[in-house]
Amino acid sequence: MKRTIDQLKRIERIRKRLADLSAWRLARLNHERLMLETTREEMLAALGDGLMAYGPPSLAGTRRVRAIERDMAAADLKQQGLAQQALDDGRLAKLAEGRLDTVSAAWREILERKSLEELIEATIKGSGPRKP
Repeated sequence: MKRTIDQLKRIERIRKRLADLSAWRLARLNHERLMLETTREEMLAALGDGLMAYGPPSLAGTRRVRAIERDMAAADLKQQGLAQQALDDGRLAKLAEGRLDTVSAAWREILERKSLEELIEATIKGSGPRKP
């Protein structure tokens, strides 16, 4: 039983780390997505000003905006997958924690019962007939 508890502790610790890692990945992707949006807005603003509005620079700027939008679409898809993964990892971490709590409580109950049995046994042995 003690070995099972140790294994469950390791599983719980790993599951919590995975959940933290998933949350970190999601936060990083959200930051990247925000940076892409900012870059896109800057490019769109630049396309309307000065020499960038005409000729070859305009064409290059337009291609860059399209590439940014493709990157944003890919980031959206990846974000959905990472959000689901973060939820799953968090759920599994909670399940591992609950299982560890259940097994630990059962182990404590076994130890308490064993201690109580030993006390009762010692009391019974001690209250028997004594030799003068």
